[in-house]
Parts: sequence; C-alpha cells; structure tokens
Amino acid sequence: MYVFDLDGTLVESVDAHVAAWLEALRRFGVEVRYEEVRPLMGLPARDIADRLLPGRAAELAALKNRLFLEKYLALVRPYEDAEVLRHLPRPIAVVTSSSGYVARRVLEAAGLASSVDLVVGGDEVPRGKPAPDPLYVVGRRFSVDVRDVVVIGDSDYDMEMAERAGAVGICIARRSPCNKAKKIITSLRQLLDLVVT
Repeated sequence: MYVFDLDGTLVESVDAHVAAWLEALRRFGVEVRYEEVRPLMGLPARDIADRLLPGRAAELAALKNRLFLEKYLALVRPYEDAEVLRHLPRPIAVVTSSSGYVARRVLEAAGLASSVDLVVGGDEVPRGKPAPDPLYVVGRRFSVDVRDVVVIGDSDYDMEMAERAGAVGICIARRSPCNKAKKIITSLRQLLDLVVT
C-alpha cells in the first residue's frame, strides 16, 4: 500500500507553514529568519516548537497551528500531479509531521480528502518522523506488513522513517533529491508505472 507525506509531497504548503511559525514567534517577541526554520520542516510540530522556543513549545505550537488555519491555509495548493491519488489502489494513508487536525483541514482545502483513507498526524503517535511509529499505526489499521508499504515523501525524515520500519522509500524531488532515498521520482504520476501490492 501507499503512504504519502503531505506538505511538500501532495500539497505546496511548506512556505505557508514557515510563515505561520515566523509570525507565531514574532508574537512571542522572538525574531528568527526563514533560513533557520525551513530546515526543520518535516519534523513533528512539537519538536519544531521545542527547538524554536524551549519552555514554551506547547504554547508556540498551538499558536502556530491557529495562525496557519486562520491566515495561511488559503495559500496551500495541491500539486498538479497529486491527482494520481485517484488512480492508485486503496487504501492510501497520509503520514505527516503536522498536527492531525491541521493535516485533515489541508487535505479538505486541497480537494484530496476523499482519496485518503487514513491520516496520521505527528501529534497522534508517541514518536513522529523520522521514527517508524506512524507506519506501525498504518500497518495495524489496515493489517498490512510495513515491509509491504511504499512511502512517498520529499525529505530525509520520510526516507529515514521508511528505512527504520523496513518499508520502501521513494523520494519525490520537488526541490532537491532526498539524500537517503533509494529511489527518486520527479512526478507522482511515475507511481502508476510501479507495481505495488
């Protein structure tokens, strides 16, 4: 079965998330540059918040999520090739570092929710990416051996999660290839040429 990352893989949303983090930090009186936050994308929101504002991470993450949904969700767009979800065998899961409720709103806004059978947010597992925990949740839910799962993502966090679970990792090179990828594609449509059980 297929498991997709969300931000940067199915939807163009990374800059919107970064902007929400930067605004949330400013409201806490902290000035941080885009270049300092962008590399953290792909980690669970709680881990990002802890790195950016230790001691007030929970407050920061909550504010960031609220700002993202109120002000930045409108900027999110599905990638054109995300329509491939309608042509792939089901079930399909999304595993994201974003909070689960934020991810579900993003999928709805992008018109992709009906093509996804399960969303696992970074706040819905004991350990988020790059730990393998989210894939174990998917495997249990659908009674699938995680070694039969194909993970498609745009970051080394996705590839490391796949490797640690024994799954197959495929990098969608939107900006640049993942360093830890065993296979790289440039369009999600290339998945239609792969045989996956």
